[in-house]
Amino acid sequence: MKTTRILWFYLLLPLSLLNFTFTINIVTSQCLGHQQSLLLHLKNGLIFNPAKSKKLIHWNHTDDCCQWKGVACSTKGNVIALDISHEFITGGNLTSLFKLQYLQNLNLAYNEFHFGINSEFKNLKNLRYLNLSNAGFMGQIPTEISHLSKLGTLDLSTTFTSSSQHGLKLEKPNIVEFVQNFTRIKELYLDGVAVSAKGEEWCHAVSSLQGLQVLSMSSSNLSGPLDPSLTKFQSLSVLQLDHNNLSSPVPDYFGNLSGLNTLQLRSCGLSRVFPKNILQLPSLQVLDVSDNQGLHGSLTNFPNQASLSHLNLSHTNFSGPIPDSIGNLKHFSTLDLSNCQFNGTLPNSISNLAQLVYLDLSFNNLTGPLPSFNRSKALKTLYLNHNYLNGTLPSTHFEGLTNLVSINLEVNSLHGRFSSSLFSLPSLQLLFLANNRFDGQLDEFPNGFSSSLEMLDLSDNNFQGHIPMSVFQLKRLTLLLLSTNKFNGTIQLSMIQSLQNLTTLDLSHNNLSVIASAIDGNDFPFPKLNSLLLASCNLGIFPSFLRNQSTLVSLDLSSNQIEGIIPNWIWRFEFLINLNLSHNFLTNLEGPFQNLSSNLFHLDLHENQLQGPAPIFAKNINYLDYSSNRFSSITTPAGIGNFIPGAVSIFLSDNSFHGKIDESICNISSLQVLDLSHNGFVGKIPECLTSRRSSSLKLLSLAGNNLNGQISDKFSTCCALRFLDLSGNLLKGTVPKSLANCQNLQVLSVGNNQLMDEFPCFLKKISTISVLVLRSNKFYGQIGCSNVISNWERLQIVDVADNNFSGTLPTTLFQSWKALMSDEDISRFDHLSFDIYDNKISSVNFAAITTILTKTNKMKLAKIVAVEPLFVVEHMLSHVYGEVSSLRRYEASVTIVIKGQKRKLEKILIAFTSLDFSSNHFEGPIPEEIMSFKALHALNLSHNAFSGHIPSTLGNLRNLESLDLSMNSLRGEIPNELASLSFLAIMNLSYNHLVGRIPTGTQIQSFEADSFIGNEGLCGPPLTQNCSGEGGQGLSQPPSSETTNSHSSSSIDWSLLSVELGFTFGFGIFIMPLILWKRWRLWYSKKVDDVLYKIVPQLDFVYERRGGKRYRSLRWKPY
Repeated sequence: MKTTRILWFYLLLPLSLLNFTFTINIVTSQCLGHQQSLLLHLKNGLIFNPAKSKKLIHWNHTDDCCQWKGVACSTKGNVIALDISHEFITGGNLTSLFKLQYLQNLNLAYNEFHFGINSEFKNLKNLRYLNLSNAGFMGQIPTEISHLSKLGTLDLSTTFTSSSQHGLKLEKPNIVEFVQNFTRIKELYLDGVAVSAKGEEWCHAVSSLQGLQVLSMSSSNLSGPLDPSLTKFQSLSVLQLDHNNLSSPVPDYFGNLSGLNTLQLRSCGLSRVFPKNILQLPSLQVLDVSDNQGLHGSLTNFPNQASLSHLNLSHTNFSGPIPDSIGNLKHFSTLDLSNCQFNGTLPNSISNLAQLVYLDLSFNNLTGPLPSFNRSKALKTLYLNHNYLNGTLPSTHFEGLTNLVSINLEVNSLHGRFSSSLFSLPSLQLLFLANNRFDGQLDEFPNGFSSSLEMLDLSDNNFQGHIPMSVFQLKRLTLLLLSTNKFNGTIQLSMIQSLQNLTTLDLSHNNLSVIASAIDGNDFPFPKLNSLLLASCNLGIFPSFLRNQSTLVSLDLSSNQIEGIIPNWIWRFEFLINLNLSHNFLTNLEGPFQNLSSNLFHLDLHENQLQGPAPIFAKNINYLDYSSNRFSSITTPAGIGNFIPGAVSIFLSDNSFHGKIDESICNISSLQVLDLSHNGFVGKIPECLTSRRSSSLKLLSLAGNNLNGQISDKFSTCCALRFLDLSGNLLKGTVPKSLANCQNLQVLSVGNNQLMDEFPCFLKKISTISVLVLRSNKFYGQIGCSNVISNWERLQIVDVADNNFSGTLPTTLFQSWKALMSDEDISRFDHLSFDIYDNKISSVNFAAITTILTKTNKMKLAKIVAVEPLFVVEHMLSHVYGEVSSLRRYEASVTIVIKGQKRKLEKILIAFTSLDFSSNHFEGPIPEEIMSFKALHALNLSHNAFSGHIPSTLGNLRNLESLDLSMNSLRGEIPNELASLSFLAIMNLSYNHLVGRIPTGTQIQSFEADSFIGNEGLCGPPLTQNCSGEGGQGLSQPPSSETTNSHSSSSIDWSLLSVELGFTFGFGIFIMPLILWKRWRLWYSKKVDDVLYKIVPQLDFVYERRGGKRYRSLRWKPY
């Protein structure tokens, strides 16, 4: 609706500027006979539609031709003006026209001639006004037109769209030759004519027309830059150059054109800062520089006497506050500042714009309360959506706005009770309040039957209680979205049957119980729906009435506890493109699937109990999610990649698929997301998945399978991977060096394999890496990258545990990990993700969604969704893609280990940070640089050979939740600063050489004694050993052995004496070398340790350095 209204505005604006209907003098003289004869010959030679004609059809022999519609005569009876525009002419002969030599005004606009402009126009030498706009003429504009030197107005424009071709062109003559004779021209319209000239050429040509007042050359293939010769336009009042690739800044000298009242430079590739002096022009009424993303600027203070009535800066980079002086624009009717960077509060002076008709400030950063609009009585459209507006919504703000048609306030922070009085606005057709914080119960409202409301969206708020019955009386409703609130009670879908115009219904994610059983017996037929979204509505079954909903485009029955078989009829809807049956208890899919002509683009069946072969039958599929089921194989008429060549996202994780990965999947050139994790796939990773030249694949997850072999070292130079997870397989070899080609990589996880390699320093130039998991492999050497500081400023999770890394932790490597040093508020609850769309669209619309589709799928989708107006389609896309983020972006997951327990982060918070260097051979002191990681949540350095003291600066890590320093050689006292870590929930300092009193404090005293055992010098609670040396033994002491009672008798049992002597002698022969010879003693200790390590799983080696030498000892694991 919004798009349509703006389009009509731009179509009508040029017509309002054009002297389209010329003045016809009323004369008493009769039409000359030969003039009438020429007109009748012209009529007879034209092919037109008599049923639609309003002029030609009335021309006849009996009436005076000077009285005919569209004809005007001079006092002598000669025809001087002819207007046969909008006559549905489709061809014919114009020979008679060129004999009307007295013609001064000629209008043939808006017909369909479908041939070239005749060179005989040169005979009409008296023409002052010529309008051939949108008349269907094609080809090169003849030179003879340029001979009409008396022309004051020339209009050769055509309506041009991105999907159409230029009908007329100026090549021979070119623009310079064409205009050189127009010495009297005042208005020149060449919109949609392929002029194809560079900036200096066309600027010099038109600037030679000294008397020019209107220049309109939109969509004319003009290029820039704008030339200073345009300063000659001192008489210019209208300049329209929309949709040309000018690629230049807006020149300051436009501010010197004192007579300029209209400046339109929409979508011209403009850049740099917009000159403020243009906004100060006292005569300026219309300014449109929209759709120029490179254009910056801010709004100036508007003078009291400003004439500005129309301002469109949408889709630019204008920023700053909206000035309070905007209230001075008393003539303002249209203000569009949408999709910019404006901030600050809305000035209250905006309430003074009494003439305001259209206001769009959507997609900005505006804050503060909503001002009142009750003085703007002419207001029809109000769009303030996608900002940060807060406060309440008083009903008085809209009192008396009888012309108001559309209100869109969605995606803000408005709160409080919502007044149902808005429903009573007599002209209101659209009300969108989704994604705010409105609460309370919706009140009933009167006169629902007479309401004009057609679209109502209250989704994603906190509305409570029952849905008012008045809502089901809004007879004109076509769209009703009430999802994601706290509505409760029972809804009989039979209530919907009174809404016969309804095409879209969403009741999902409330506390409702929807009952569909009473529909079939109702007197009214159920409305033909295009979208039905009933997720989490306690349905329990597939509603039977759905069988007859043949117009369905989108159906969501997820999370409804539906059991059993998915019925076959659900696949056979002709227009169905979106089907979501996830989170149910479905066990099977009813066939057959042969010869299905399904148009499904989005199919989501994840989190069910589906088993057996997984059928893939929708050739147009774009998004396929079969994850978290029990499927065992994939069945397609051909390989999966050959059958669904247009797929973008495929999720098959957490099933029972086995065998080798089907290499035909590489044939899907549009594939961006592929998740085959946690199945039973075997064999090697298909090389085509990593070496493909296509730059589309952004996610590849093959984790948790049984894949073997090496990772191919043929990652393409145009690699687009953001997420690569190969963990939990049997992969060997090294990390491929060509992985450095993936310059946008965010997550790399190759943990739990058999890789043997050094630390991957070659990834140092990938600045986007946030997660690096190398755990449980055979990596070795130092992790420092010699003489190189990495560029990993976004790194937030590092897990290199359970490898063979050694040496000290490099301080230079840590210096670039800026994300870990952030001292910002930890309440950043967004998730680590990547956008599926490379164009980084600010809002979801049909054009943006289709950028990821193949050309064939794009055409099919456009044909199907044509059942709804484009505005409705785009709103539903925004609604669905906002709820289901995986449709637009993938939120990364990864498995980490905290205190020995694996934890899968299904969605990685941007705020979550973790370092795990455990179970390696690191040594030396704990680097002080780690203490600057103020954003760190989990730190594990256990099972290494770290020595020295625990840094007191550990208290800087005030966000730390988990700390494990166990099984090292740390000495000294536990720093008191540790007691100040208020978020610390997990701590282990066991099995070191710590001494002294355990610090007291609420947090540290909450830990069990197990967190401190194995430190012989520690004392105080929670250990039983106090610090005075008295009391029970500390937990670090081994249990004492019991003594056996000796016999009191002095008698000697000689039968045992020989055995005892033999044992003592033999033991002495074995034990004496261990005591006397150091080399034998060390050899024996090493062998015993190796045996114990293999047979006792609770034991682990600890490496420590003493006296410049490195020693290995065996200790109990802390868990």
